[in-house]
Amino acid sequence: MEGSTAFAVIHARAVDPASSPAPQAFGMASPDVVRTTRTTRISYIDNLRVFLTLLVVAHHCAAPYSNLDVWPNRQEPATASAALPLDLLLLVNQTFFMGFFFLLSGYFVPGAVDRRGPRAFAVERVRRLGIPLLAFILLLRPFFVLPAYLDLPSATRPSFVVHYFTTWEVGPAWFLEVLLIFSLVCAVARHLRGNAEPVRPKPLRRRELLGFTLVLGVVTYGWRIFVPLGTYEPVLGLPSAAYLPQYVLLFAAGVLAYRRRWFEALPRRSGWFGVFLVAGSFVPLALGGYRGFVAPDELAGHDPAYLALALWESLFAVGVVLVLLRVFQRFVAGASWLGGYLADNAFAVYLLHAPVIVGTVELLRPLDAVPVLKFLLALVIAAAASWVISGALRRVPAVRAVV
Repeated sequence: MEGSTAFAVIHARAVDPASSPAPQAFGMASPDVVRTTRTTRISYIDNLRVFLTLLVVAHHCAAPYSNLDVWPNRQEPATASAALPLDLLLLVNQTFFMGFFFLLSGYFVPGAVDRRGPRAFAVERVRRLGIPLLAFILLLRPFFVLPAYLDLPSATRPSFVVHYFTTWEVGPAWFLEVLLIFSLVCAVARHLRGNAEPVRPKPLRRRELLGFTLVLGVVTYGWRIFVPLGTYEPVLGLPSAAYLPQYVLLFAAGVLAYRRRWFEALPRRSGWFGVFLVAGSFVPLALGGYRGFVAPDELAGHDPAYLALALWESLFAVGVVLVLLRVFQRFVAGASWLGGYLADNAFAVYLLHAPVIVGTVELLRPLDAVPVLKFLLALVIAAAASWVISGALRRVPAVRAVV
């Protein structure tokens, strides 16, 4: 899976979107923007998105050494059991980390639309998300898909140009596509509404959290009857189409969190409630949800085991999100030069890390080591290289203007 607006979660430094100045024309604000006060930093969200970006890098460093065939230059483990810890890491990450990105992204959308107006916001999102997406497709995607191309049988392998333009594998950049769509939908909705919805602080209640979580589980179950786990959506290049309800609902929850000021006033015990949800998530998993992983070929798409699995994922995801929000707000809210550097370059790291990991995996290929050790080495090398390269590229004004 950013001082910018809807993509502040990855793009540059996180700011309170309700505290940035509204644009003015001839000394008067446009009628569809809202005058607000001076920008303030949200340091704990800066730190949180750095952590989430590192999780993305870790996720994709684990993929080549796992038992799952989900990475272009995957290395087959000597034994399936040796890679099981990495399979578990991928499974746990997938339940929440991209949904968390959408939650934080949604939080920064309403203030940005209010401040800029729907049209200017849409143009800014196309520039901030569309241009990096195009850059990835034209400049970075060839390096990402090259290993998969070279693995094709030489007798039937087309030219690389033909392969490149007849496949649509955008890797992690799918997030930019989906987030751009969500952002443009918000701009259209705001335009149709006419006036900005006022900010009305309202406490976040446990019963609302639990209700949201159960709805998420049921909607996910219904969706997966038609879009089961493992479905690849070719139009957007979406590798996790089965999780789309989570992305939509958490993005919408982020928008609502801005209007109700939930992130600024998390209940003191919200972290403990998150722990309760995580612990409770293992009940539906133990009652049959595990069968959705260990014996999916034996189940029909509407099997109750899939409902139990969806409930486990939803409870676990919402619980982890609450725990991380509270932990970072309470204990990891400080600002530092290093934290600022990591946050400023997090979006560029998200764009660059996939081909960097492909190269790192090839660099480590001769090393004879267990999958977990190779994963740890790849993570250190790829994370460090991605941030250093990103920092260097962002010294170019034209690059810094969009990433």
